Amino acid sequence: MNEEIDESEFYHEDFTTASDWEIFIAHIEEIINQWKSEAWDESEQKDLKKSWYTRSEKLVFIDTNFDLLWYKKILEEDVSESSDQATKHPLNSWHDFTFITDPHNDHKDICLANWYGLSEFIVLGPAGDGGNINNESKVKILLSSVCVLISNSNLDVPVFIQIREKWQKLYLGIYEANSIRTNFDMVHLKKSPHYCQYLNGILDVFKSKIMSPCTIDNIIVSFQVTYVLENFSNFVWKQGNSDHLDVEDLFILPFGVTTEPINSIIFKAVWNHLSEHSLIDSESYTDFQPSQAPKWYCGVNLTENPVSLLGECLSEYSQILTNSSTAYDLLGDFVVMPMPVDNNPLDVLTEPAVPTISSLLNRASITSLSKNRKGVLPLPDSTLVPLLYFLFPDADENSLYLYREDKELTQRKCKIFENMDEEFKGFKTCAEDLLPWRLAIVLSHCLQSLGGLKAFCQLWYEFVQEMRYRWEKSTMILG
Repeated sequence: MNEEIDESEFYHEDFTTASDWEIFIAHIEEIINQWKSEAWDESEQKDLKKSWYTRSEKLVFIDTNFDLLWYKKILEEDVSESSDQATKHPLNSWHDFTFITDPHNDHKDICLANWYGLSEFIVLGPAGDGGNINNESKVKILLSSVCVLISNSNLDVPVFIQIREKWQKLYLGIYEANSIRTNFDMVHLKKSPHYCQYLNGILDVFKSKIMSPCTIDNIIVSFQVTYVLENFSNFVWKQGNSDHLDVEDLFILPFGVTTEPINSIIFKAVWNHLSEHSLIDSESYTDFQPSQAPKWYCGVNLTENPVSLLGECLSEYSQILTNSSTAYDLLGDFVVMPMPVDNNPLDVLTEPAVPTISSLLNRASITSLSKNRKGVLPLPDSTLVPLLYFLFPDADENSLYLYREDKELTQRKCKIFENMDEEFKGFKTCAEDLLPWRLAIVLSHCLQSLGGLKAFCQLWYEFVQEMRYRWEKSTMILG
């Protein structure tokens, strides 16, 4: 006969086994206690322009990756010796507005410090830019985890959790200290209520939320108006591009940018710490006139890595230093082939008046090569000849760009050039409007707008040929 078996004797649930939620809290407590026992050092200054200490750790809970970050602001008092003995409150009750236009200062969660005046706080949020927490049950679990963490660790630092999408910057936080709990709640509205568009309505909401049994005599108010200018389409930020070469403009180096260098200009008018009884802000009248604000701030958000014409020109110059190409590689048949190595350079002085058969054959071969050239040079004669006349003005009888020998003419009677010799004494450069000075500017134009590296090589080749000719003919080289 089969006896009845009590299932309770075989199936026993072990309530001493830690759940995933308890393991998650214990892991956070272990990280926090380790961080509290370690001193902050300079190696923990990351991506925040050395104004914040940051610590981070990776966590996994409910198949979701989390980032646990601890932020602490670097204060001047932290450097002093007495800073270790003083306990600083992480909340600044007199904080109102922080003027920040640099997007790097809004990195990750630093916006919390600007909103609440925090100098130290902890953030638990989903990892990665695409992480999100849209489930309400997960939000409640994370909030309860934060409450347990603060109670078990005796943590006197505000702790926040980030919910929704990352770009929304929506946070919920808790701070417990001196037997008082502060809840940081946040609401995002697509459109603010009509009664909240003026100070009187906001004060009514504020007083109703406090629900103090005592009469509130005075409330301190800070007010800020922000103007953002983002449209700069009517302004020109670079030189005009001309289709023809103008020798008069050769003295002007490429300048400006190819794209708009300014994203936005921000103006802020601020009133700090004023009594509510001294202000009126309603639909019919307001005391907040920007022209009468006691403080004005102005800032500029620049375009990330704008292309500068002058910087691009100088960078192309520096790249030529590492370029191993020869004139024959770039210009090909347009460059006269070099003489054979066996020829003696002194043959120019000792060569008889009647040429030999070998010299005639050599010249004939060079001439045949010059007749069989293929392609087109980057600099046509209409551009190359004015450039050469600009470098060697003595070759043109009617040149208007002779080298100036009088120092008074060089200074151009301008105040900028009065102390130029003293100001530029430490620079390793040539004098203004001399041959090396003109050559450097002309070559920069070749690189920038006249054909690039091939135009640079062609002008340099013609310049060397002219210098060699003048050297062999004992002709004076001006400039």
